[in-house]
Amino acid sequence: MKEDNKYTVADLLGDERFISSVNRPSLENEAFWAAMRREGRVTDEDCELARYCIRSFHPSGKALTSEEAADLWTNIRMETARRKVAGHRRVLLYRLLPAACALAAVCCWFVFRPSTALMTPLAAEIPAPKIEDVARPDSVGRDIRIIFSSEESMTLKEKTADIIYNGKGEAEVNSHVVSQSVKPAAETSRVAYNQVVVPPGRHTSLTLGDGTKLWINASSRVVYPPVFDGEKREIYLEGEAYLEVTPAAARPFTVKTSRMEILALGTAFNVSAYDGEPSQTVVLVTGAVAVKTGKETGQVTEMAPNQLFQVAGQETKLRNVTVANYISWKDGLYIYKDEALSLILNRLAHYYGATIRFSPEAGALRFTGKLDLKTDLERVLNGLSNTAPVRCRKENGETFYLYTNP
Repeated sequence: MKEDNKYTVADLLGDERFISSVNRPSLENEAFWAAMRREGRVTDEDCELARYCIRSFHPSGKALTSEEAADLWTNIRMETARRKVAGHRRVLLYRLLPAACALAAVCCWFVFRPSTALMTPLAAEIPAPKIEDVARPDSVGRDIRIIFSSEESMTLKEKTADIIYNGKGEAEVNSHVVSQSVKPAAETSRVAYNQVVVPPGRHTSLTLGDGTKLWINASSRVVYPPVFDGEKREIYLEGEAYLEVTPAAARPFTVKTSRMEILALGTAFNVSAYDGEPSQTVVLVTGAVAVKTGKETGQVTEMAPNQLFQVAGQETKLRNVTVANYISWKDGLYIYKDEALSLILNRLAHYYGATIRFSPEAGALRFTGKLDLKTDLERVLNGLSNTAPVRCRKENGETFYLYTNP
């Protein structure tokens, strides 16, 4: 990473991270260079030109003479100075292109010059396991579970729990140590992942080794490494969680779901990604995040505080919202504004671990209000029916059914 304040085109053409972002684009790299642009450390024009040069250049593997390299650096400096004259962006592109591409040859030759390590066939490399491929347990049960990378598990009988990891991979649950330190992935030749599985009607908090804290809602699963090794921090989420990410500019934090990748450098946001729900959402409280949807060539959306990003099928939406309505669940409140009763009841079913059915007419009704999730479900539903044109009855001792008044 460049130590001084500004990146020039020449700097970008010699920067390994920038070259990697062009040849092997990733959400982490996109977010890093977006942050550099926001901070004024690099311009859009310089990034565009450097990318064009790298994409257009085919390395020959031959080094230039010192005289040729010196001439190229002189041309870069001269053309950078000419950029200050307004209205000459296209002319600059064609004037700077030969020098920049030739400079890219120098940089690429030094960065990618042949060596024994770099000549190893890709097929011989052992791919790291993908965090999203970690298998979920066969059954969830009624209790919170921690499943360690050794496939041993721990069952927590409490309705809530505080799980805290330190930088060595040691975990504590309600102040009791439950696992020993783990070796870094570099020493074990494989990445270790733990899981926290939260069943319906339960919720917990999880503090990761870097200090990032998650409040995990009911009917959720989080996959994470006990220790963050390398240049990235990555977890996988099914369900809902509110996160406060510890800042680390050089180590972006990524939350993966079945439909999204959310990248943050240090921020607070809520993710709702339940299986079976028609949409998944991100609500940003503070900081900035970038959300990628799709597979290899997905759309990337940058979010600002007080915005909600939603993906449903192939459609995405970004709008301003009142964030308190989306994160109050972690404090035992459910605030809703002009929401369909079907959505409200589905969220209550997740939170309490109950079966709630409703008629189509009742499900289509829209409501604004607040529910206290610290009381039992039957009282919550009866309170809802007292303030809305719906009735609630209990069936078979476990299922609740809501319908409109006749």
